[in-house]
Amino acid sequence: MTYLILVGVPLRLGDLALPVLAGVMALFFWLALRGGKSKQDVLNRQPAPLFATGVSAGLTAGLLTAVLLSIFVNLTSSGVRLQPIFDKMTPQNLAALYGVMPGAILGGELSPLAWLQQALLLTVAGGVGAALVLVERWIRARPVPRLAALRWIPLLLPIALFLFVIWLGMPGVTFGGNNRGTIRLLAAMVTIGSGILALRAARPGRERQLLSLLYLAGVAYLPFTLDQFQNSVLGIVFIFVMMGLGLNIVVGFAGLLDLGYVAFFAIGAYMYAFLSAPFSSPWLSAQLQSLGIPANAPLLSFWMALPITMLAGWIGGVLLGIPVLRLRGDYLAIVTLGFGEIIRLFMLNLAELTNGPRGLLNIAPPYLFGYNLGNPRDIFILGLLGSGVIAFSAYRLDNSRLGRAWIAMREDQDVAQATGINIVRTKLLAFAIGALFAALAGQLYAARQTNIFPENFSLFVSIDALSLVIVGGMGSIPGVVLGALALKGLPEVLRGVDEYRIVTFAALLVIMMIVRPEGIIPSTRRRRELHEEVEPVVGEDVPSVLERLAPERGVRGEE
Repeated sequence: MTYLILVGVPLRLGDLALPVLAGVMALFFWLALRGGKSKQDVLNRQPAPLFATGVSAGLTAGLLTAVLLSIFVNLTSSGVRLQPIFDKMTPQNLAALYGVMPGAILGGELSPLAWLQQALLLTVAGGVGAALVLVERWIRARPVPRLAALRWIPLLLPIALFLFVIWLGMPGVTFGGNNRGTIRLLAAMVTIGSGILALRAARPGRERQLLSLLYLAGVAYLPFTLDQFQNSVLGIVFIFVMMGLGLNIVVGFAGLLDLGYVAFFAIGAYMYAFLSAPFSSPWLSAQLQSLGIPANAPLLSFWMALPITMLAGWIGGVLLGIPVLRLRGDYLAIVTLGFGEIIRLFMLNLAELTNGPRGLLNIAPPYLFGYNLGNPRDIFILGLLGSGVIAFSAYRLDNSRLGRAWIAMREDQDVAQATGINIVRTKLLAFAIGALFAALAGQLYAARQTNIFPENFSLFVSIDALSLVIVGGMGSIPGVVLGALALKGLPEVLRGVDEYRIVTFAALLVIMMIVRPEGIIPSTRRRRELHEEVEPVVGEDVPSVLERLAPERGVRGEE
């Protein structure tokens, strides 16, 4: 909470600053006091000790916060300028937090009741957090009646959100004021995410097929109803979806931790840049002129360059895979990290070929029958199509013999090899196919940017791609889409709240990793690794548990 104070939240919230921040702390206390994520963990929490723990934690946090802020107020009233050290620790922010005028902070005219109020509110927040756990315990201990009509609410929610997005784009609509574009972008992202969740909740068969057609039609229409900024954000989101789906094969399916995945992304981008803008490379343009080939025009179009770019990514994946065949775990991660940095340094220092830090400029956008597809709307459409093709390929691979070999290798390489799986071939195919998809995403990224530089392919791009795979759910194809929406799209939505958007984003990530460490939509195997499939009922004896588990685990009740 103190960190939120430092970045200027109180000034924006006004008189509600302290109650709102106390509410945020109540949510954190609830997450901390739950003890676990399963139903049994919550049911085992006893009311009296739980409430006492929550109140004592709130009181401790309140006293510490009051003491810290009193030090800030005394220093400010003494003429010490805190802003050079704490950028947002200004008299205005402190005054908004205490509900007084800035002059009272500068004059040191705060009464002890102001500090007591802070301590009491956070003590109440601790009690509220404990109460939330008790309410959750009460709800989970009782059967909840299920109404057939309620099942359609999550299924129809994406359609309602899609209509809301269209309504926000109509002329004359003033909902949201200056933040209408941000709200519309958020609604579009939630529409896509809720559609994925709804398809998982739909019944297999005709119901799921019908909803799939409706959702696909809505997503296909989105680029034509969103504005340029919203299409631009979603375009880069789905470029990272393409990249994340490739990394999901390497990390999620095969269990190979690759921290240098950005190298293949860079290979695809630079390969297309060489083919579409050879005049930006001093060495390449000189070679073409010596052969009598004009270097002031693209050598190949976007579509003709696709197989060459993908082949370059495939070769790069094989070249990385050969030296690391015997490496596992942390050692593999370190080597792949070095490979990614080597590729970036090559792009930076081979100035004759890559134009060094000046980058490759004026990369040709995609054209289709003479129509320029380089605008944000068409890049978003290409990102959707590319993500769909890669997702379909990944799904087919996951259910193939090769996919089962990847899963076996991820679980135990020695056992997989003993069962007859060719570990060398399986590893190389994982690296090569993942690199191929990354190169495809890199080509679309270069066409979108039109200018690329070595700084565009730093280690943080690999971390972003790995984070969206982990947050979405390792081994889960729809989870990659939701991870990209959360990690690449959400920061753009929070850009409207400037100073504290990063803090808010980080807090959301912390909450999500506490609540769902397996990811938003984990694969079935990953979910089983982190959670028990069957949880015992309160008061059930051991023989009953064994008898109930017998059909699934082959255990007889009398044992």
